[in-house]
Amino acid sequence: MASDYGLNFGFRVSDESYRRSNGRVKTPATGAPLLLVTAVELDPANPGYLRVAGATAKPRTYTCGLLVQEEVWDRAIYEASILDSFSLGIAKPNRLSVITNGAGTKVWFRNTAAQTRADGRVIPAVTIFDPTNVAVGRGRTWNGTQWVDIADPTAATAFMEVTWFEPAYGRLEAVLTH
Repeated sequence: MASDYGLNFGFRVSDESYRRSNGRVKTPATGAPLLLVTAVELDPANPGYLRVAGATAKPRTYTCGLLVQEEVWDRAIYEASILDSFSLGIAKPNRLSVITNGAGTKVWFRNTAAQTRADGRVIPAVTIFDPTNVAVGRGRTWNGTQWVDIADPTAATAFMEVTWFEPAYGRLEAVLTH
């Protein structure tokens, strides 16, 4: 299993007795590439594919959870030859991925500012979560584009509960609740 998911997401505890993953489903073949840890669900219109979960999505074991793509090193000869920590956090289109959830699985997120690499490449800002109202004990839900606050971590649409937050660096840790 890959251990590096880039600058914006990772596991603190990925104990397989907690974590549940539904694999052998693909990311969308068209459209913008998805960030790892995007909330995704099975796409009933395209069997075998995922879609971004909607704002009212409820976490469901094996059918709606966090996007993880393990085969990040599967690169074609026609792709850009530069691979860095930013590109590790982007799921490749039309490639096998997994829907991950499981109460007790601990994850971390980090928002990053835009930056220019030494070779002149401009890396865009990444906002995985909205830092408004983040506090230990509060939940995180998916609004269709990023993780946002929900007061009750046991609510039907809450995917996780915040366990640690460092606002100066835009980082948080959370435990999945479903």
